[in-house]
Amino acid sequence: MMNKLNPKEQEVVLATLNECYRRLKAAKMTAREISQDGFNLMFKSVYQTMVKSH
Repeated sequence: MMNKLNPKEQEVVLATLNECYRRLKAAKMTAREISQDGFNLMFKSVYQTMVKSH
């Protein structure tokens, strides 16, 4: 998937993933402790914020 994105899109996706994992760490959770749906919702929310700021 990442190879089909332009460099700007790759940057946003990586920044989004970084922020998602930072939030999990702040909540003292691991990726295994959140449902797939929960992670998807968090990713979409963070992604929208990242797109606006980049």
